[in-house]
Amino acid sequence: MNLSDVKLPRELETDGTAEAIRRVLETRTIKLWPDGDLSIPMITMGEALKKVLRRASMNSQVRWGLEAISHKLKEEEKGISNLREGRGLPTGNRVSRLLLVSNDGAERFYRSIEHLLKAHTPRLFACMLDIDGNGFGSVVTGKDQQIKVIMAEHKVAVADILRAICIKET
Repeated sequence: MNLSDVKLPRELETDGTAEAIRRVLETRTIKLWPDGDLSIPMITMGEALKKVLRRASMNSQVRWGLEAISHKLKEEEKGISNLREGRGLPTGNRVSRLLLVSNDGAERFYRSIEHLLKAHTPRLFACMLDIDGNGFGSVVTGKDQQIKVIMAEHKVAVADILRAICIKET
C-alpha cells in the first residue's frame, strides 16, 4: 500500500495535518497475515488515542465486531451504488471509514479484514494497534470486554483518531 496515494478525510487535507499523519502511518507497517497481499500501519496505543477512542465510542461514532462492520459496509455500498447509477452522482474517493484491529487475531480474522479492505477501498482504511483484544475492549468500552476490531464510521471520529495517532507522547 502506497500511503502517498491515500486520500485522507478532506478536513485533514485542508488543515495541513494529512502529510504528518501519512509520515507516522508509514513508519511501521505489518502484513495482515503471512500470505496476505496487504500491509497496514502498526500504531502505538497512546493516551491521546485512548481518549479519542473512548469519546468516539461514547458518541456512538464507532461500531465493533467483524460481522456488524461487514453488514454496515455492505449496506453503505448499496447506497453508494444507488447514488452512482440511479442519480449519476459522484461519490468520494477518499478515506471515510477507519478500521482499527487488535494484534492478537487469528489468521482467518485477518484474512477477513483484508477482504473487507479490498472490497471497500478507497473509503476504508485500516491500522493495527499494538494492543490485544482485552486491552482494546477496555479502552473502547471502559469495561472488561474483548474487542478485536472497530470501525470509526463518522468523519469527525475518523479525523480525530488519525490526528491522535500522530501525537508524540513523552
